[in-house]
Amino acid sequence: MTHAQKLWRSVVFPLFPVLLFVFSPVFCQAKTVRADNGVLSAQEWNFLDNSPLALAGEWEVIWSELVDPAEFDAHYKGDFASIPSGWNHGSLPGFRHSYGVATYRVRLKLPPYNRALAFYLNSPNASWQLYVDDVFVGGNGVVSSNPKEDQPNYASRILPAQAGESVLVLQMTNFSHAYGGLGHPIGLWDRQVLQKRLDTMSLCYVLVLGVLLSIGLFHLIFYFADRTDRFNGPVHKWFSLLCFILVIRIFVVIPYLYIYFPNSPYWSNLKLVYLILFFAPAVYLLFFRAAFPTQFPAKATRAIIIFSFIMVGFVLVTPELIYTYTRDLSITLNVSVIFYSLVFTIKAIRAKEPGAAAILVSNFIFLLTALNDAVIYTGNANGFDLAPFGVLVLGMGYSYALLLRLQRSFHDARRTSRALKTLNLELEKKVFDRTRAFKAAAARAENSAQQGAQFIAAASHDLRQPLHALALFNSALKRKVKNAAVMELVEKQGRTIGNLGALLQDTLDTARIETKNKEPVWSSIELSSLLAEIADGFGIQAEKQNIKLSLSCDNAILVTDPGMLQRILSNLIDNALKAARKTVKVEAVYTPDCWTITIADDGLGVAKEDASRIFESYFSLHDEEPGTKGGYGLGLYVVKEFTRLLEGSIKIVSTSKTGSTFLLKLPHRSTGQEDLVDISEPYPNVLPAPGMCILVIDDEPDILDAMGILLTSWECVCRTANGLDQALDHLSTGFEPQLLIVDFHLFGTDGLSVIEKLRHHMREDVPALIVTGETEASILAKIRSSGHRVLQKPVDPDQLSMLLRSQGPGR
Repeated sequence: MTHAQKLWRSVVFPLFPVLLFVFSPVFCQAKTVRADNGVLSAQEWNFLDNSPLALAGEWEVIWSELVDPAEFDAHYKGDFASIPSGWNHGSLPGFRHSYGVATYRVRLKLPPYNRALAFYLNSPNASWQLYVDDVFVGGNGVVSSNPKEDQPNYASRILPAQAGESVLVLQMTNFSHAYGGLGHPIGLWDRQVLQKRLDTMSLCYVLVLGVLLSIGLFHLIFYFADRTDRFNGPVHKWFSLLCFILVIRIFVVIPYLYIYFPNSPYWSNLKLVYLILFFAPAVYLLFFRAAFPTQFPAKATRAIIIFSFIMVGFVLVTPELIYTYTRDLSITLNVSVIFYSLVFTIKAIRAKEPGAAAILVSNFIFLLTALNDAVIYTGNANGFDLAPFGVLVLGMGYSYALLLRLQRSFHDARRTSRALKTLNLELEKKVFDRTRAFKAAAARAENSAQQGAQFIAAASHDLRQPLHALALFNSALKRKVKNAAVMELVEKQGRTIGNLGALLQDTLDTARIETKNKEPVWSSIELSSLLAEIADGFGIQAEKQNIKLSLSCDNAILVTDPGMLQRILSNLIDNALKAARKTVKVEAVYTPDCWTITIADDGLGVAKEDASRIFESYFSLHDEEPGTKGGYGLGLYVVKEFTRLLEGSIKIVSTSKTGSTFLLKLPHRSTGQEDLVDISEPYPNVLPAPGMCILVIDDEPDILDAMGILLTSWECVCRTANGLDQALDHLSTGFEPQLLIVDFHLFGTDGLSVIEKLRHHMREDVPALIVTGETEASILAKIRSSGHRVLQKPVDPDQLSMLLRSQGPGR
């Protein structure tokens, strides 16, 4: 058990029973006596041991009249009313529903008492005035039998009382509340005991309010710091809003407010109270839906939220005599929503969601306090609000749960970082081993380009596997890291992975060139846009080296293969940055005959004997210089061959110690040729639908681990398998994938066969993506002819997310 869990249990579990014992209606309703035929005789009552005395029982009543105390006997017709009771129960003489007036009287017989006594009237739903022995002692609102003049006030009041015998006359009017009347009996207290109880309640409420306000502000700050996180951002937002709503609810029940400000305009209207009663369940469920999106049924939860907002609008546009009819509905809705959240929080516990157990415990305690207040507000018991204390426990439970969620995100990020570090080491070793083998093979195959090309293709295929996993791990880590400094490292790591990918692509391009498998795909482009994009990609490198990278380009269209041209220009600018001392200039000029693109640096230049060999394969200027870090002699070879395929020319003009200039010329082509195709749009920054079920099959453990972490960070439900048998095991447990992601080369079989068998087992054609490092044209053609989408390793995470979005539910 962690320190946080011990603290949670040591604080919450002892706190609730104490509060329940002190403040619940069970203990507020002490031993009592009842009035009989308008007389309440409590001459043996001990106020210190049994306080308070509830003035309940049979009171004399005159219906539909406001009678002065001195004239009560003259108007009295022998009717009695049971107190407490609302006016909406049955038909009363002269009343319309619960709207009308009445005058009550009771004769009170108390023992002598040498301490001050006080009446406590718990917010009757009416205007009222209290007389003791024909003397007015206090009231609430404006009492009038004219509905236009009557003005209610819903504050609880403390009024002076006296020992011995006395006669109480209570005048009441109600023309605005659907549940009018005396719903709670008048309490007779020892004044000091009552004051101490109210002081304690006020102090506790203010303490709860302060803690809850602090929790709300804390999570609001978390939201602003984390609002771009689709997983945690909404959770912080809705929880902070829920805290602020509950702060308002607690603020208006603090006893000090109605003791010292009984005539405040707030007490003359209940609109804010009812708005909170309907608004709180909606925000409550919005929080749960954000915290456990896969556990709460979407349609039912959405329906309750919409209904709550409809009732908020209803309260806003209707008068008090209408919206107060929803009192029992609002209480039932709040209690039902808590029950509803308990049921599906149990599901979250079974799914091992972090913090679900803490939320379940705090929700159960909150439910008990809500039931306590529901009994009080429906007039079935006396007592004080316990909901503020339940809210405190609720806030502590939710904060603890959110802390566990943040802890999980931290541990996931740390685990992913460790995996990336391990993969980096493995990849470096493989690159070293492959490079050594590559150079040995290149020496042996110097007179046989075909043999060298075949070896390169095999080596690049093997290296795609760890690079593919590394790219996925890095993308998953990028979504979890929020610290700016760490994010910068992750971005740099991503660029390094991209450079490794470029090296592999150069290797593969070399193999394709030498085996005659590379042909241009022509399209029309804005050269200035392509150059700006490439220059932006080298901006950080140039800034780090303190090199000024300048660019100028004429505005005109170029018909070319964008991929080949981007590789040519990227390789030339990268070489220029490595050689430059202070500046690199890129200039593209349009002439009637051709485009002329120059890339110039102010470096040391290239010796004349080296300039004649610089475009040869496997030739590097740094081969003979110990301690220098050069390339592998492929970049400029690819530049030369791609330029040839684009029907252009490339040459270098260099003077030793003054710099080098590469001159690239590309001829104009007609835009009306049949082989012209459109440029693909960049992949939009979209994520798959949350909760999408995906089954991943690959016989490489690192790739399975990386793909699982990445898909989980996108809020997908992911299962992984190393072959057909494990995949069938997942299906047998009831898992129903909406998409299959399958590696083509599997141990003993291939991805197409596995997809066919899984579809046969599921009896439906579930969409599938084939992931492969294969470069053989005939095999790629076979995969595409099957109708499946193909992703080439290493997979671009942005491309993967776009394809998942397009394959998601409802697409």
